[in-house]
Amino acid sequence: MPIALHVDKLERDGTIRVRHVFFGDTLAECEALRNEHGAGCKAFGPALEQNHVIEEVEDIEEIPQWESD
Repeated sequence: MPIALHVDKLERDGTIRVRHVFFGDTLAECEALRNEHGAGCKAFGPALEQNHVIEEVEDIEEIPQWESD
């Protein structure tokens, strides 16, 4: 079953203003996407490295697809 990995970035005051969602067929695939994004994102990367994130795993029916008009 596909997975959605929700990763919330915690601000210094404890609020959440940004949520990233990584989709994959397995949790390991989602985590790899999270780590890849963190390596290149100046805002998300440091929060991830310092464990200033909250993660939630969700089983989903299917990975969303974009449909153009």
